[in-house]
Amino acid sequence: MTTITIKSLQGIEIANVGSIGFGQPKSLVEKIMGKPNSHSDNKRRFYDAYECRIDFDDSDLVEFIEFIYGPFPERIKLDLYGVDPFRINSSELLELLSNKNAGEIDDSEAEHCYGFINISVGIWRDMTEKEAEELIAEKRAGGDFEYDRSWLEEELEKSKHFWTIGIGKVGYYKRDQ
Repeated sequence: MTTITIKSLQGIEIANVGSIGFGQPKSLVEKIMGKPNSHSDNKRRFYDAYECRIDFDDSDLVEFIEFIYGPFPERIKLDLYGVDPFRINSSELLELLSNKNAGEIDDSEAEHCYGFINISVGIWRDMTEKEAEELIAEKRAGGDFEYDRSWLEEELEKSKHFWTIGIGKVGYYKRDQ
């Protein structure tokens, strides 16, 4: 497992590889991280080895980095403020980020998505724990639970965490006025 330290408002540090910072050119990112995977395009680079996506602005400079294979990454271990954001419970992560942000939070898509304006961190999940429990209850009532049991249990466990975490350059999560 590769350890990646997330540094809000700065970028990331990949153990034994190097650092990627906001404002760095695309050419330097590719020199440090290697060739992106085939799903990449001119504005986005996907790196399966690091389970992330890097977005570039119109000047081909890094503006956003997102870890997209949560909550159970296979190749990386993240560190954000001393914890792995994919390993702690969703409510604990919300509390940690709220405290670090100390200001406005974009919660317009709460409980699925939050943007922490002051620290330029965003988190997302497709399903909450309550929604997963409701889905399980529906499947039980409809007699489909046993057929879908494995998938439903996995969804319930995933719902206890956020599934992606992204960081952006200063102002990235600021809402348009």
